[in-house]
Amino acid sequence: MIWLYLLIPVVILGGIAIYFDKRSGMTPPDEHIQDEKLGEVINQNGINSNGTHGID
Repeated sequence: MIWLYLLIPVVILGGIAIYFDKRSGMTPPDEHIQDEKLGEVINQNGINSNGTHGID
């Protein structure tokens, strides 16, 4: 009987988690935005690889 007190909260929380996962869902990435961000990352990596930029 005590196992019901342990199992019921797990089932309730699992149901809530599945509900919110289905509700929000995952969307496929927008490749155009990823291409724009890649250019920013490459520029930042170039600045960071040259040491401390702007600080003498």
